[in-house]
Amino acid sequence: MSRILFLLLPALVLTAQDSVVPGAMEVRPGVFVLRGAPDEGTCAAIKKQRITHVIDLRRDGESNLNCESESARMQELGVQYLRYAIGKIPPAGDFDFLRAILRDLPRGAKVLLHCSNGNRAAAAVCPWLVLDKGMPLEEALRIAKLAGLQLPETEGAVRGYIGSKAKA
Repeated sequence: MSRILFLLLPALVLTAQDSVVPGAMEVRPGVFVLRGAPDEGTCAAIKKQRITHVIDLRRDGESNLNCESESARMQELGVQYLRYAIGKIPPAGDFDFLRAILRDLPRGAKVLLHCSNGNRAAAAVCPWLVLDKGMPLEEALRIAKLAGLQLPETEGAVRGYIGSKAKA
């Protein structure tokens, strides 16, 4: 198993560096995690890749937060925009809500999740990868770390949530 992961690591790093969406990593086909807010290059890629949904996880008071402008820009691109602010230690309800959003996307939909640095966006997809897509926890965490998961307390919240759902 570790040999397979070792062989896949360069491909995952290449994916993160050479993403079809600048600054983003495609964690599953059609599911992107972006570090930071979409800029003009990101918006061009969103249009080109036919991304259908953008989920902004930033909280009030964060730098460069302009939800109205981002929402209007996404509307111009024909993209559904959702702002759902989460903290660095998301409670179970936040993970439940975001899993439901990802699970209930229409067939063929593509989604980009972002926050100010990728930490929360990467954390948000991790429970979905494990609990809804059947990915092993350590593999999902490794991918999340490549996508931007950085803070131990955020990883702890992810592990705690997944552990509580696995026992249920």
